[in-house]
Order: sequence, then structure tokens, then C-alpha cells
Amino acid sequence: MNILHLSFHTSPFSEVGINDGGGMSVYIQQITKNLSKNHNVTVVTGEKAEGFKHKNLEFISLNIFEPEINVEDKEVYLQEFKNKLEEYVDLKSFNVIHAHYWLSGLVAKEISNELDIPFIFTSHSLGVFLDGYNKERVDCEKIVMTSSNIVTASSVFEAMLITDTYKIDESKIRKIIPGVDREIFSPDLSVKKENIFLSIGRIQEQKGQLQTLEFLNNFKKIENDFKCIFIGGPSGKYGDEYLHKLKQTVEDFNLGIHVEFLDNLEQTKIIELLNKAKLLIHTSRFETFGLVAIEANTMGVPVLTINNGSLMEIIENNKNGYLTENLIDRDVNNFVKNLLNENKKFEEISSSCIEKSKKYDWVKTSTKIEKEYELLLFE
Repeated sequence: MNILHLSFHTSPFSEVGINDGGGMSVYIQQITKNLSKNHNVTVVTGEKAEGFKHKNLEFISLNIFEPEINVEDKEVYLQEFKNKLEEYVDLKSFNVIHAHYWLSGLVAKEISNELDIPFIFTSHSLGVFLDGYNKERVDCEKIVMTSSNIVTASSVFEAMLITDTYKIDESKIRKIIPGVDREIFSPDLSVKKENIFLSIGRIQEQKGQLQTLEFLNNFKKIENDFKCIFIGGPSGKYGDEYLHKLKQTVEDFNLGIHVEFLDNLEQTKIIELLNKAKLLIHTSRFETFGLVAIEANTMGVPVLTINNGSLMEIIENNKNGYLTENLIDRDVNNFVKNLLNENKKFEEISSSCIEKSKKYDWVKTSTKIEKEYELLLFE
């Protein structure tokens, strides 16, 4: 089978956590690596990056725009992307197209119509998550989903959102949960845990880091021995402005000794910190899944989250974390304080995190996607 993956707006093989590279990049890296064991897989992006070919996996950058450009400003390059795609890639040779994010979906829709090639769409994020509700984007997402042969959903929450908000037929939606790479996310039990909290994610308002600072300001009234490390660089049009606001809030709350911003880090450095940490604080209210949460759990790190969507399918209170509507809460404070001060309690929860994370596996994810491709070809 010849499979084409489109990742128009970001290079999935560039460093994760920089610019627009996040969970979607990890997803594409993992499934294309597994699919290429039995099939020819080509991944194409518009972002400037170094291409490669390794066995059955080929990555092509059409070198259209710089990585630093805001995703909103990349839309104007869609037609150029399609033109160059037709010029540099033999589109007729592909059996199936898998489009990631709505911008890639728009291109896949046109190619599918012109060449009668089936296509699968994975959103990774949705316009309804954005403040102010981006109607133009939501309309485009609905067009893409309606035109596609299959829409994948990473959680029950996302599947319901696609059905209810976008009015997509349930028979077209396939729930395929992401996985975790245990070769990378493998806890080192010899490392001594410290009173470290982590916040991992691009610095942008929708990720909610400001609420983490509000929690820390409240929590320090009952416990003063902790440090919270923010990992991730500014992202989006207002990322730098939001980072400035966060740093000003640290000053206003007198949290200087408790907070550190480390910008983007190599994955090995993140693993080192996960091995030391006792908690991941997750404040993004809207996620189609929440990859960072299962990666933390795989490392034995519980997750404190306010996400009442997809994270409800991952986090069980006092088992592998704590899910709450409000971080300023006595029960939340007690949960976190116990993690810091009761070693036996932390070890129980940490073990539960590792056990619960075992069901997430990229090989299983890739196998399910592969079966969907095959079913499309035999329809």
C-alpha cells in the first residue's frame, strides 16, 4: 500500500514543543514509523525542514514557509502547497491519503475529488476550542469531515463533539486512541523524587498556564516546599505577550522561588525532569486527547487537571491523578500535599499511573489505522 500523510502547517519530524510542533507531531512520527514497516509511507509538509528517506518512510518538505510563521498566516500558502505537491509528488501512485489538521484536510479534499483517492481526516484540534469561536475554521472543518471517507477521533469526548457540533454521521467516525513510546517514556526508579511540579506545553492562553500560577499562589499558603517548572516556548500570535503576562504574575504573586520557565527542552531533558517530578499540572480545558497526560502517567507521574472533556477518560481521582473543575479547592490542596509529604501514598499512586498507562500503545494505534486504510481499499 502507498500512503500519503499531509502535515501542511508543521513539520512533524522537527523538534516537538517548538513553534507549532506538539502532540500532532508525535502522533504522525509514531504512526508513520509503524506503518512503514509494511507499507510505503510519504509525509509532506509546507514548513521548511530537512527531508529524509529511511527504508519505506520518506519525508518531503516543500520549503514554502519558515517554521516561525504563525499558523494563522500559513493559510495563504495552501494553493502553493497543492501546486508544489502536484509537481513534486506522483499523487496518482497513492492508495490512500491521511490528512492531519483542517488545513491539510482542505488540500486532501481537493486531491481526493480530482483523483478519486479515499482520504482519512484526523483533526488533532478543533475550531470550537478557540476563544471567540472561529466560525470560518469550523465551517472548513465541517466541509473536510463531510468530504472525508473516515474521521478519526482520539477520545469519546472528541467523537461526541464531532457528531453533535459538526453534525457528522457517527458511522463515519472511528475512535482510535493514541499511544505512548515506552522506549522513550520509561521511568528510572532509582532516581529520587523531589517536590517538583511540571507544566508541559506550548505557552499560549488556551493552555491555561495562568491558572497553574493561581493554584501555586493558593497552595503556598499551606505548603512552601515545592518548585513548578514550565516547559515550552511561546506559540501563536500572542504567545510572547502571554509569556510576559505569566512572568509578571509570578512577580505579583511573589512566586519567584517556586517557579522556573525553561522554554523548549530536548526530550531527554524532559524525561530527566519527569523522573524527578511528583506531579504534572494540566490546565488546557480543551483537548482531543491529552498525550502529555499519558506520557506523564507512563513515567509514574500523576496528573492534576481541570480538563472535563477527554481527560475524564484518562484520569481517575486518587488513582492516577486528580480531575477538578477548580484548582482553588481544599480537596485539590490535600491531594497535592499528600503527594509531597506521604511517600507511601505517592508510591501507590505512582504505581497506579504506570499500570493504567499500559493500555496506550502506538503499535495498537497504528494497526487500527492500517485496518481502516485496508477497508477503504476494498469498499
